[in-house]
Amino acid sequence: MQAQMLIAVSAGSMRNLLTRAKNPLALHDLPTFAREELDLRGLNLPSDLLAGKSLVELDRIRDRADRVGCPCLMLVETDALDIAGADKAQAAAMDRVRKLATAANRLGCAFVGVKLREIGSPAQMDRASLALRAALAEVDRWEVNLLLQPHGGLLEKGDPLVELVKKVGGFRIGALPSFQHAHDSGDMKDMLRRLAPYAQAMIAQVRGFDAAGKHQGWSMEAAIDTLRAVGFGNMLSLEYTGKGDATKHLIRAREVLGEALKAVAIEAEEDLAAEEEEAA
Repeated sequence: MQAQMLIAVSAGSMRNLLTRAKNPLALHDLPTFAREELDLRGLNLPSDLLAGKSLVELDRIRDRADRVGCPCLMLVETDALDIAGADKAQAAAMDRVRKLATAANRLGCAFVGVKLREIGSPAQMDRASLALRAALAEVDRWEVNLLLQPHGGLLEKGDPLVELVKKVGGFRIGALPSFQHAHDSGDMKDMLRRLAPYAQAMIAQVRGFDAAGKHQGWSMEAAIDTLRAVGFGNMLSLEYTGKGDATKHLIRAREVLGEALKAVAIEAEEDLAAEEEEAA
């Protein structure tokens, strides 16, 4: 039977709630907002929102998230890491991975998402794979998985990103594709098909919905159909990229994706029932 996707939300979608002049939300209140106002059961955090936060504050976010049933699932680094750069830059990137893994573990996250500074040659691919392998060996004790975003240079194309994931090897490395990147590639369905099998999570950008309730830029339903066709059953992280209050657009995205996933589940149950009937 088709695995069910979990729909989560990026805290970056709700920056305006943290900075609004009247009754701003505290960062540790976001899990409650996501659970009660958006009806979502997972929270992902961009690293810049945690800048300067103490371990006590990270614990407070995790405790609140667990209490309301909206756990922190992924920490996403905001800046690109120069993992294939000169020795000093590479050492700094590897140290950053270790720090992200430590923070992710403290928050209860299973994943750390990163994008790599432009990699433009096979030699840089090899250098990046060796560095990532070494970094993962060190952060394994934190029991977090490292997910690579398609970003810049060769990795923008998709297939080289898969190649890098394979070069690093192991079950703690994977891809972190996105709807926006797939759309920008010129063939959204093809890019999703190529990257989804290596993805332990995926970012579902939400541009906004028009008056008819249709998503602007691409069809959310078609994206779900494509993911279902390749057996993707992991986390989808909603990330609002439009202007103004994200709330109504995130709710609509959750409804659209929920309806599409429900249709997938019903179809899978019908297929299973037909198979059992035929076998009998």
